Amino acid sequence: MIRSVAVIGVGAMGAPMAVNIHNAGFHLTVCDRNPAALAPFAKLGVTCVERAADCAGCDAVIVLVATPQQARAVVLGEEGLRAGLDGRPPMLVVMGTIAPETMRELAQELEPTGVGIVDAPVSGGPLKAQAGTLAIMMGGAADDVERLRPLMRAMGPAIFHCGPLGTGQATKIVNNLVGITTLMVAAEAYRIAGDNGIHLPDAIPVFEAGTGRNFFTAQAKDAPEAYSLWTATRADFDSIQSIVRKDIDLALAIGAGSGDLPFTKALRALLDGVGDETFETWRAVAAAPRQS
Repeated sequence: MIRSVAVIGVGAMGAPMAVNIHNAGFHLTVCDRNPAALAPFAKLGVTCVERAADCAGCDAVIVLVATPQQARAVVLGEEGLRAGLDGRPPMLVVMGTIAPETMRELAQELEPTGVGIVDAPVSGGPLKAQAGTLAIMMGGAADDVERLRPLMRAMGPAIFHCGPLGTGQATKIVNNLVGITTLMVAAEAYRIAGDNGIHLPDAIPVFEAGTGRNFFTAQAKDAPEAYSLWTATRADFDSIQSIVRKDIDLALAIGAGSGDLPFTKALRALLDGVGDETFETWRAVAAAPRQS
């Protein structure tokens, strides 16, 4: 039974997910290099560490970093999880989005240590992370997935076992390709709507009932809230754009044998030019009314 949980990386996604784990009654340790990220957890009485190696004594260790290089560092680096192993090995849960091949490489490196590993990337963004309503896509051995379900339920009710190790990541990457396309186009569509006198809360039910249905149309407030969060500062906007580019690169990497993919490549090229105009469009949607 999993009782103690470490979360490595408590940023925009990791922090609310960690809070929900804490609220669900697990003994929580959080790990981050940024003291400001750790400060709210210290106030809650949560164990706070700066080295991933100091998380090795937990029953489960969740990795929520942005890139494959960061994932390898916190798991295999000099101060990484592997360096801190002493006794019963934990279950490693990679919940950041990285390549399926990176998951298999980590598993190979960790095999001599006895550390079990699953991938469990999430979909829903910071708002659903806060609400504990994320969708979780898991890849790994069935026994490991079942053992982790009570922990996963602290973060979201929609838990899917996608298949062997790496399939959770592949599912998330494909999901992201569709979601990012919506993310970029919906902002422009909703700005056009507003500039033509359309009250967004009145239009959202129309989109939800029609072919414009997307992950922003469940509630009228979803799009303004999300774009507001992503444009709180220009640094926040630039950060999400960096993640978006990384995710499309992952889609192109795992799709290398799937044909020319002209629209995906065109999207990736467009993302290199995202700047002030898109920032202002997102801020315009953020300022839209959230209710009738």
